Amino acid sequence: KQYLYLRPINCPKHPKCRALSYEQVLEQTIQLICQELPRAVAAMNAPSLDGVKESLKGKITQKKDNLEQLPLLTSSGVLDQDTADLRAYKLRTEISQLQQQLAALPPVNLKAIAKTVSIPQFWIDLSESERRFYFREFIQKIIILRQVKELQLQLVFIF
Repeated sequence: KQYLYLRPINCPKHPKCRALSYEQVLEQTIQLICQELPRAVAAMNAPSLDGVKESLKGKITQKKDNLEQLPLLTSSGVLDQDTADLRAYKLRTEISQLQQQLAALPPVNLKAIAKTVSIPQFWIDLSESERRFYFREFIQKIIILRQVKELQLQLVFIF
């Protein structure tokens, strides 16, 4: 058997807080996800994600088209090279920001995914790296409140 622990690094107490059992925190985290994720997804008042994603993709395409036109504008004398370089840099930055926004959006079929990941066996069957991947997809942070004899966890979802 492996003994894995979570060590609190910012514990203000003296003597320092004791290490937490990784398995215990993992089990409670899985239980909380299974209980709270469907409610969080159902309560989400997000606009149609399809519309938002298509809007972002359209803006990205438009900016890429503008980027492709810069050499033509430079060769025809409309823009000098310095202005074209500056505009290209700005367009690439805007494209990158839009791509980050697109990547940060929850999946379109979030309700179906939430139903699947709300089954405890789903989490148990995952490898540790797969589990971490899914945690990062849904959870922004896990708050651990230490009581005298037990732990209380709070999940902060990304959306």
